[in-house]
Amino acid sequence: MNINEDIRFEDFVISFKTVWNKKIICIAGAFIMFAVGILLTWNSDVSNYYSSYVSIYSNSYGNVEESYDATTVMNSYAEVVTSSKVCERAASSLPQYGFTAAEIADLLTVTSSDSVSIKIGASYTDPNVAEDVANAVAESFVIEMRNITGSNAVQVLDSANSARRTYSGFANLWKKRALFFVIGFVLVAGVIFVTELFSNKARLVEQFVVDEDDFILGIIPEADSKNGK
Repeated sequence: MNINEDIRFEDFVISFKTVWNKKIICIAGAFIMFAVGILLTWNSDVSNYYSSYVSIYSNSYGNVEESYDATTVMNSYAEVVTSSKVCERAASSLPQYGFTAAEIADLLTVTSSDSVSIKIGASYTDPNVAEDVANAVAESFVIEMRNITGSNAVQVLDSANSARRTYSGFANLWKKRALFFVIGFVLVAGVIFVTELFSNKARLVEQFVVDEDDFILGIIPEADSKNGK
């Protein structure tokens, strides 16, 4: 019969104490997993990525209705930014980088910050390349919108003139390795906790009661071999 069939609050307390007493083992397991993490991420990319942005807006000089229509069209065609036609035109204007249209599209993000403008972003490991790609795509998009709408309403509001780091490869690499350390600690601690929680060790007098009419007359203490008792 398992004397710990009924899990009590005291069992949880003792299990947590056991984990604390064996924290060195948990830390050792964490360092082992940390070493595994280092091995698995040894050849990981540690490149930093930089992003540069261009704002596009609808510049209509007609009446309010015409301005609204031009803005609506611009936002409706925002997905055209990543189209093969726009990206091919942008790639051809940047022959020094040798990008294909698909590669250009992979570098882009398009967001609509409000009802009158959209933001085109480009991310790359070189901030200068990110800036050039963002500007080239923006100009290509303006040309395409001119072809679609037959007007010059869509214009560049703010050209990309700088790029900021948006991803740190080195920092993210060590975050992954730190995660391995945490996982290692939690796994070892979890095993110790569960093993202690469901062990057959007697912690309370009540655990020795077999039937409701049986009572404990006495408990023989564990021998202490160090003191010879």
